[in-house]
Amino acid sequence: MFDTIAAISSGNKVNQPISIIRISGPNTLEIMNRIFKGKVGKDHEITYGHIIDGNKSIIDEVLVMWFIGKMNNDNTMIFNNYVGDILVEINCHGGILVTNLILELILSNGARLALPGEFTRRAFLNGKMDLVKAEAIHDLIMAKTKKQASAAIKKFDGKTSNLINALIKEIEYLIGLCEVNIDYPEYDDIEKINDEIMKEKLTILIKKINEIVKLSQSSRLIFEGVKVAILGKPNVGKSSLLNALLNEEKAIVTDIAGTTRDIIEENIQLDGILFKLIDTAGLRQTEEKIEIIGIKKSLEQIERADLLIHVLDPKQKNDRFDFLIKEKANELNKIYIPVANKKDICNNEEIKRSLFDLKIDNISFISALNGDIDELKTEMIRLFKDIDIESDIIVTNTRQLSLVQIAFKSLVDALNSLNNDMTFDVIIIDITKAWESLKEITGVADKEDLLDAMFSNFCLGK
Repeated sequence: MFDTIAAISSGNKVNQPISIIRISGPNTLEIMNRIFKGKVGKDHEITYGHIIDGNKSIIDEVLVMWFIGKMNNDNTMIFNNYVGDILVEINCHGGILVTNLILELILSNGARLALPGEFTRRAFLNGKMDLVKAEAIHDLIMAKTKKQASAAIKKFDGKTSNLINALIKEIEYLIGLCEVNIDYPEYDDIEKINDEIMKEKLTILIKKINEIVKLSQSSRLIFEGVKVAILGKPNVGKSSLLNALLNEEKAIVTDIAGTTRDIIEENIQLDGILFKLIDTAGLRQTEEKIEIIGIKKSLEQIERADLLIHVLDPKQKNDRFDFLIKEKANELNKIYIPVANKKDICNNEEIKRSLFDLKIDNISFISALNGDIDELKTEMIRLFKDIDIESDIIVTNTRQLSLVQIAFKSLVDALNSLNNDMTFDVIIIDITKAWESLKEITGVADKEDLLDAMFSNFCLGK
């Protein structure tokens, strides 16, 4: 049984014209009878009235939206609203003072302040939505670009959930076949399954899930942003470049080599594409432990990044670290932009000659100090302008993608075990693991710690 919760669901800015306060739970109507002077509305009705305090003094005039449910034929209540329970939304005048006075009045009459995401959590627990839609709502609220908002809305129609649920059903059927053939092999009226049929069914499932994994790569770039590692030796202008891209001073810029020892992360948006910029420690030979740690972190960022920006200074001699960055980019098949900095003091031909031994093509020429970085921005947009989500079936976050990947790997492991002459009672372990992973995506596998972690990222009042 839920208790009664309340929160401001419209934000809480000083000059906003209207605020909305949500109340939901068993004592909602009792609280409203105490604090609202006006008509109690029917389900989905809006009524006008006043919020009054314990002394009958008017705090504000309001419009109240009532979502109090209807009686079903079997004498159960149907709640056709966001949370799937009694819900009231008070529309009051905006501003911090009035809004907070009303909220405090509600809390003093028996409600408690809702936790972040608690209304949406209740909607999930009441069966109004699955976790895919709940996360889509969060994605839409947190969207920083049009592409993010568009992709989040695509998940509202349930196509992603329907596909995941269909795969769950297919795997359930496969598990059932395995179990019945293991436990009752002597019965003639059961559906028989042999290794070849099982291999065929597993191969089809693996192909379907692999398609989801492929489609998810674009959605990850849209929602999490393109991870950009800015790399190079000390004092080549990495921090100046970061500041130029951000158009503000975020990183310390000095003439002292090795000033940046920590990883600095900032976000920018170019032509609707979100880029997560990572300014790394300069790569050089050193004995200093703190700097060695910074260099190690820089090398780790190469593996995690979607795009490597290699900053080169034509006035410095190329050394093994410049070659190392280029080799790592090739080895890991990373998208790589070599950037020749300080074009304000060297012309392009001089720069090309000084960097000849690196055998680098398609160099972008910039002056980070002067903010002359248009050539680099153009190249970044060109490389990622086509990322889009063409399919309606999308997996948009790390949690969902990791679960799909676990399901994929588990089915591949099951197929490999079958090819190595393992019996059904062995391969069923991996098939069951795939089934459980997919159920966790939509929230059918109800894990309390999973729900706590996910809904805590939501806003208050949502």
